[in-house]
Amino acid sequence: MNQTPDCPPSPPVSAAARDHIPLPNKLGYACGAMADNLIMNTFSGLILPVYNIALFINPALLGWALAIPRALDAIIDPVMGNISDNTRSRWGRRKPYILAGAITCALVLPLLWMSPFKSDWGVFWWLTVFGMIYFMAYTVFIIPYQALGFEMTTDYDERTRLLAWPNYVGMTTSFLLPWLPRLIEFDGFGGAVPGAIYVSIGVGVIVLFGGIMPVIFGREIARAEGQETTSFLKAFKEAASNRPFLTVALANVIVLTGLATFVNLSLYVNIFLIYGGDRDAGLALCGLSGSVYAGVSYISVIIAVWMGTRIGKKAAAQILLCLTMLGVATLWFTLRPDMPYLQLVSTVIIGLGLQGTWMTFFTMIGDVCEEDELQTGLRREGIFSSVGAFSRKMAVAAASVLGGSLLNWIGFDAGEAATSGMPDAVAHMLKIDFVWGQGIVVLLGLVVISFYPITRTRAIETQKILNERRATTPTP
Repeated sequence: MNQTPDCPPSPPVSAAARDHIPLPNKLGYACGAMADNLIMNTFSGLILPVYNIALFINPALLGWALAIPRALDAIIDPVMGNISDNTRSRWGRRKPYILAGAITCALVLPLLWMSPFKSDWGVFWWLTVFGMIYFMAYTVFIIPYQALGFEMTTDYDERTRLLAWPNYVGMTTSFLLPWLPRLIEFDGFGGAVPGAIYVSIGVGVIVLFGGIMPVIFGREIARAEGQETTSFLKAFKEAASNRPFLTVALANVIVLTGLATFVNLSLYVNIFLIYGGDRDAGLALCGLSGSVYAGVSYISVIIAVWMGTRIGKKAAAQILLCLTMLGVATLWFTLRPDMPYLQLVSTVIIGLGLQGTWMTFFTMIGDVCEEDELQTGLRREGIFSSVGAFSRKMAVAAASVLGGSLLNWIGFDAGEAATSGMPDAVAHMLKIDFVWGQGIVVLLGLVVISFYPITRTRAIETQKILNERRATTPTP
């Protein structure tokens, strides 16, 4: 009697094959970066052009109106991260929140420009209240979205390649953002305020698209349904005491606080220092500069991925920060009223370094999550994403206050500058703060990131140990 031999068992799927992310999934996940970029920057990018430059509201009050919601937003970040980590649902730990947050942000954004009040304090309270709703919804979206990216793959190099895609796709909206202040001035809108409302409705449509795509194409490879839940205080304490994480977070905060503080002055530099109060020309140059930066940023991300997968992320971050600092230093010589477009040379150099720096910092957090799993046995991308976001948002909140207060400190008056021009002493102080302020914070960030302890060799060894551990642990 003939016997049919048993079919040989299928070979186990290798860790490399399991951790490879198909291109459609990368693109789908990356679309969320469009929503992130627009939610994060539309409000902050329009608040001064609408309420200060157009309506002459006190810039210091506007800074506080932006800072207070951002501070509250930052405080609830770790709570949201812990909630997402501990969520158990048929849709996963991340996707329900991503969708709900994006929808809410798209609905609230136009309301920010519908203040029925004209006084400084009336506008302040309107922006503060609706800003808190807006940024809390942003937290509900962004914390699970970032955590989803960290857990879609556990491979050191594949994570770098995956997280490059949100930069590629998200930066498409970076071509739009610098033109928003100019776009709201379109004659057909009837003024800056109705222009901001119409523009925000259009932005909201893109935000909705960006919120839906990661829900469809994102995948949670590092399943955690069977792991124990962790209390918020314990998770926060352990994340806040993780040395590699603290190093990345501190470097990020230093650079972000400084650049956000001083880059907010670029509108004033171009309108009043370069063009002597010509708002249309200054806004157009800012838009062009932003578009050039966005275009160059694609090259920066490609450079960062190439260096990160060959010499490691720490070395890549150091090189990119040095390039950024070089570009900032050249601004002292390229900000010239007689040659307004010369500053684009500096923009190119800064763009080559800075966008790749942000991406590299972000991918480092994924490596921190791997080390945390090695030590604790838990997947906690949410808490690390949220504590990192907490630090970044507090930095932006501080920058909002510092930027508005800085304008008052150097003696800038929007009404005076619009009618009789900016005094020479104020113009000189504006240039000093804008250029050397950025240079100092980039240098400090370079010093701090030099202490980051996770090398490429160490990260690969950690992954090897984790893969062996996962191979012997049954999937829940």
